[in-house]
Amino acid sequence: MQTARPFTAFAMAFALALSTSGIVAAQTHAHDGSGEAPIEIMLNNGAKWQGDQNMITGMTAIHGTMAANLEAIHAGTLPADASKEIAADIQKQLDFMIENCVLEPKVDEQFHVILGEVMTGVSALEAGETETGAVTIVQALNAYGEHFEHPGWQAFN
Repeated sequence: MQTARPFTAFAMAFALALSTSGIVAAQTHAHDGSGEAPIEIMLNNGAKWQGDQNMITGMTAIHGTMAANLEAIHAGTLPADASKEIAADIQKQLDFMIENCVLEPKVDEQFHVILGEVMTGVSALEAGETETGAVTIVQALNAYGEHFEHPGWQAFN
């Protein structure tokens, strides 16, 4: 499907631009006591945003990947090459969600803030900055859970 590639590149660039433009947030997560930059995302008139099954599937997979590896990351026992594998697994889910995006524009706009933060975390993981990447992704996942309907979602502490 040739039309998906230009859209995917545009969507990724848009999400990255949002994540690096100094957006300030309503939700913060200080992981290990350090002050992280907050993520800016709004509720839908006080309610959580309604996404679609593609969003739920992708975010569930990303959450599972992080949950399976956080203990080793915190303990400093994650093998060196595992950080890149985690990044690749998460990138596959990002690609899936972007390629299959059918969200309404307002929902999509808010979700792109989350995706941008996850992409920033993936870049850190790929660069070998495991703790930084993990913190960024966990922060984004927690913000996602606070702002999007997702049955059974559990925040990271």
